[in-house]
Amino acid sequence: MTQMESIVRIATMRDYQEVLRLFLQSHQENGQFSLAPDKLHWLLSRLLAPEAIPEDDMGLRGIIGVIGKEGALEAICGVCISDLWYTHEKHLGDFLVFVDPEHRHTEHAKTLITWMKLQADIIGIPLMSGVVTNHRTEAKCRLFRRMYPKVGELFLYQPMEYKLTAGSSRSNLTAH
Repeated sequence: MTQMESIVRIATMRDYQEVLRLFLQSHQENGQFSLAPDKLHWLLSRLLAPEAIPEDDMGLRGIIGVIGKEGALEAICGVCISDLWYTHEKHLGDFLVFVDPEHRHTEHAKTLITWMKLQADIIGIPLMSGVVTNHRTEAKCRLFRRMYPKVGELFLYQPMEYKLTAGSSRSNLTAH
């Protein structure tokens, strides 16, 4: 297998199945809550075909960056324009940085983070990024600490009753 150069391109609807595959892999490895297939499909439709969003629709806007050829994606990232509860100032919030396990020997993760920073530079707003996972957490955090200034940490408490009921609602969505 030849190694693909780490070059990020903007994903389009032609990438839908591969983008879905990587999102599902990421959820399988990193998801903290059950998957909502309708919400995922809505998100992908908006981000992969922004031209289809009505002009008067003021909802979510973002972009998905991918590494790899159409039909054979190796890595993915995504950012959306967002704001925090206490301000009207916008920022880019990352919601995904994921490298297919077959391609983790590459520089893809660093390239994706650099690309997200470039997107923030282009539109002139800050990028807020983080690690939410229970898989290889420390290694991922080390990478992010090398790439970003640290502004906090994230913690998750789940009441026992939630743990018992949430697992039973996990979706079995698959990429076809």
